[in-house]
Amino acid sequence: MEKLKFYPAKIEILEKVLKSGERKVFNFLNSHDIYHFKKTKEFNNALNNLKENSINIPDGTIVSFFLGCKKMRGTEFVYFVLEKLSFIKEKKHFFVGFEKEEINKLLKKFKSIKKEKVFGYNPPYIKTNEFEKEEINKIAQLINKAKADYVWVGLPCPKQNILTRDLFKKTSAEKFFNVGAALDFIIDKKKSAPIFWQNLGIEWLYRLLTDFKYSKKKVWRSLIGSFYALFLL
Repeated sequence: MEKLKFYPAKIEILEKVLKSGERKVFNFLNSHDIYHFKKTKEFNNALNNLKENSINIPDGTIVSFFLGCKKMRGTEFVYFVLEKLSFIKEKKHFFVGFEKEEINKLLKKFKSIKKEKVFGYNPPYIKTNEFEKEEINKIAQLINKAKADYVWVGLPCPKQNILTRDLFKKTSAEKFFNVGAALDFIIDKKKSAPIFWQNLGIEWLYRLLTDFKYSKKKVWRSLIGSFYALFLL
């Protein structure tokens, strides 16, 4: 299987990509994502389909260790873009996976994004990885109507990456950011692991201890994904 190509998590490199007018998709990949790249056909197709447009960033201790470079968590990237970059205030943002009240929390958190330039839509929950064509077309139409420059997708993996593949083809948005639960952590919708656990690279253990029912399957997949990473990175 073809190996995944990663970009170094360096601020100066990412800022240069963001300033360019090139259409790009940002993926933040950890061991759980590596598992799906190996085992989930639709996810593998989504990443390979947009390979030339993808910026894959290591988001996880195991992945960054095998690559021999620093990691960048989705939350860190969000703060970097929405707090540090001055040109962001000129961009129109579309948030996929967020209700109006959650978007309002983001507006209070980040003064660089203006209310009149922020849009969003929360698609219905689906058990499968792929949305129906009608739903994809609906989201694409909303993005195009808003004339969004940046599309932030806050859905679980691999669902968000598969959706982004479809939206990329149907919209003219400049950048797509598959940030998963990063925005949920920022608005305190979900509780992030303490920095101590993150620095030790055992965030997975914190999730297992605090939310075993939800996290057990994801942690198991992450462990398997760590093994797959030996051959895919």
